[in-house]
Amino acid sequence: MTDRSQVPTLSAPKKTFALVEEMANRDGPVRVSDLAETLGFTRSTTYKHLATLRELGYVRKVGVEYTLSYRFVLFGSRIRGRSPLYRAANGLIDQLAETTNETAGLFVKQGPYGVNLYQSTSDRSDAVEMDDHLHCTAPGKAILAHLADEQSTAVVETAGLPARTDNTITDPGVLAEELANVRERGIAIERGEQRPNQNGVAVAFEHQDEVAAVYVVGHADRLSSKRLEENIPGMLLGTVRQTKESL
Repeated sequence: MTDRSQVPTLSAPKKTFALVEEMANRDGPVRVSDLAETLGFTRSTTYKHLATLRELGYVRKVGVEYTLSYRFVLFGSRIRGRSPLYRAANGLIDQLAETTNETAGLFVKQGPYGVNLYQSTSDRSDAVEMDDHLHCTAPGKAILAHLADEQSTAVVETAGLPARTDNTITDPGVLAEELANVRERGIAIERGEQRPNQNGVAVAFEHQDEVAAVYVVGHADRLSSKRLEENIPGMLLGTVRQTKESL
């Protein structure tokens, strides 16, 4: 089999997607000069990529600024709707959110990062934007622990261990110890590592070549002690079992 790292790649698409990712991380429209400075591109290069994306309908111009179009939502919806993981889990995730009265979801590894494929809220919980870095969330750590050591090491080397709060694990050695504990327990727990006062718990599983995790997150005042460490993990294990049976 050909080593993926030896296959020649193109630089232009990398710049285009760097622009897309940067705009997606912004709170609103952004100027060409700001994008160029952030990404280290020339203004001319940045403008040409934006003009191409705009011509194709992927970028809108708002005054002198640029923002992504809703076409990405269309593609995301199509991709998710065709996912066996989503189809098997979404109804069970809804039940989990209702039973726990917290926010529940399905998180899936994509390359060195994670994607929140589906999320459901209860009457007292709110939608939670999950960090795409795997080291700072319960589902992310569950996924890392499910991988072989060399795979989790490669993820960390590529994505890094950026601090999100004072509780975020930023030392590779400490993370390795945490992942060993996750493997032993079969569950991953997050205590204020993504956001202060937010806890979470997750269980990972694998389907074909995809690694995913079902999770529950909530305010630390509600999600702690026995409820965090025993009660909800039992529900997560049941949800994972039912999801796997549906696949």
